[in-house]
Amino acid sequence: MPTSHHEVLKSTIENKGLKFHIKTGNAKWECTVLDRATHEKRKAERAEKSTSTSSTENASSTASSSSNSSTKSH
Repeated sequence: MPTSHHEVLKSTIENKGLKFHIKTGNAKWECTVLDRATHEKRKAERAEKSTSTSSTENASSTASSSSNSSTKSH
């Protein structure tokens, strides 16, 4: 049974995201479209990794984390 385009697109956005590039003047942007549930799941996973990493560091060091954006400039 053939899969509809809607199902293929939904699966792509849920699993790996739809990536595209925008070029304007001297700027280049890489964008990723994810569905909200996938975004929240990945965000929670990053937070867990950050928490577990900072808890294993010694008390005198300061843990820092950076947020990953779905849109970034190159």
